[in-house]
Amino acid sequence: MESLKLSLDEGEILLGRLLQEGVDIAHDCGGVLACSSCRVVVREGLERLDAASEDEIDMLDRAGVAEPGARLACQVEGRAAELVVQIPRYEAPARAVTRPVSISARAAKHFAVQLAKHPGAMAVRLAVKANGCSGFGYRVDPAVAIRDDDKVFESEGLRIVVDAASLPYLQGTTLDVVEEGLVRRVRFDNPNARQSCGCGESFGV
Repeated sequence: MESLKLSLDEGEILLGRLLQEGVDIAHDCGGVLACSSCRVVVREGLERLDAASEDEIDMLDRAGVAEPGARLACQVEGRAAELVVQIPRYEAPARAVTRPVSISARAAKHFAVQLAKHPGAMAVRLAVKANGCSGFGYRVDPAVAIRDDDKVFESEGLRIVVDAASLPYLQGTTLDVVEEGLVRRVRFDNPNARQSCGCGESFGV
């Protein structure tokens, strides 16, 4: 197992920090304590963290994880602590190659018009939210600022920003705009989606 040394700010969640650092750690349930895929081993700094909850311990037990210091990254909250963390070899951290997010020429024209209605908007912000009939939904908003953890893409003359937590679900996605009768909607061609609903606004991974 490869070791990572990092500092968690007060209230910061370890899973989010690992994703922000570009660590390709599994988090199949999106960090809602419904799986054990984001398990890590805290080698240093465990005593400065809150103890695992009964639900977290139960999830680790069901996964057959009994190693001292084992935690679920989505449940580790920072207390301004310095940590040394290891991720099991089969989930070894790697600097993943990020596939670009892009938009079609039609979508670029559509979003340019929308951004013009929002003074100060400098990009299109694309994110995922945990809802929708297939598990996750898309969110598209004008971005008036670019944060430190945002990934910025350039496509068809427009900038698209994606936050670190949403990036694993959205990389490689292409946005298009289609007209169905009198209705115009955004279509998401997302290679990460294993299933999607008929409306095209939500997906499952």
